[in-house]
Amino acid sequence: MSTTPMSPMNDSGTPEGRPAEGTVYGGAQPPRRSSALAIVSLVLGALAFVFSFIPVVNVIAFALAIASLACALVALFRKMGGKAMSITGLILSVIAIISAIIVNVVVAAAVSTASTAISKGLETYSAQASAKHTIQYKVASNGAASVHYWTPGGSSQTDIAADWSKDVTSTGFTSALLTVTSSDFQNKAAAVSCEIVIDGKSVAKNTGSGAAASASCSATAS
Repeated sequence: MSTTPMSPMNDSGTPEGRPAEGTVYGGAQPPRRSSALAIVSLVLGALAFVFSFIPVVNVIAFALAIASLACALVALFRKMGGKAMSITGLILSVIAIISAIIVNVVVAAAVSTASTAISKGLETYSAQASAKHTIQYKVASNGAASVHYWTPGGSSQTDIAADWSKDVTSTGFTSALLTVTSSDFQNKAAAVSCEIVIDGKSVAKNTGSGAAASASCSATAS
C-alpha cells in the first residue's frame, strides 16, 4: 500500500507553496488620497494674491480667495492629501483678502481727497470768474502824451496834456494794460509814469524819461 508524502507546513498552518486562506493576489489596492483640491486651493490663492494689489480689479481677489479657502479647508478636514499646498493656499487667500481691503481703503481715501480738491478748485475758479474788479489807470506826465489802455470793450486811446486817471470796471479774469508815450519827441526833459491799481491795490508801476519817453504797465485781475 503506497502513501502520499505530506508537504511541509508553513507558519500559517497551510502547506508551503499554497496561499493562505483569504490571501488575494492581484486584488485592488486601497485608493490613494487625491491632492486635487489642494492644488486648486494653491492656484486660486496665488491668483487672489496677485489681483489683490490691483485697484478696482481686486474685487476679483475676494471671490478667488473665498474659493481657495473653501478648497483648502475641505482638503485639510477630509485629509485628502497635499496638506502643504492646502496650507499655502489658505495663507495666500487670507493675505489676499487683507491686501485687497487695504488697497481699496487707500484708493477710496485718495479719490475722496482728489474729489474734494477738485471741488474746491472749481468753486474758487467759479468765484474768480464771476468776481467784479475795479481797475484804476494812473498816468503822470510833464507834457503832452498819448495814452493807450485796456477796457472790457477793447483797447482805447486818449491824448493828455498833464496827469490823467481812468476807472474801469470788469468781471472775472482781466488783463489790465496801460501805455503812455510822450508826444514831444524833442524834449529831453520829458518824463512819464504809469500805474495800475486793482481793487484798491497798486499792482504795477513804471516810468520813462527823455525824448519820446515811454512807460508801460500790465497786470492781471483774478
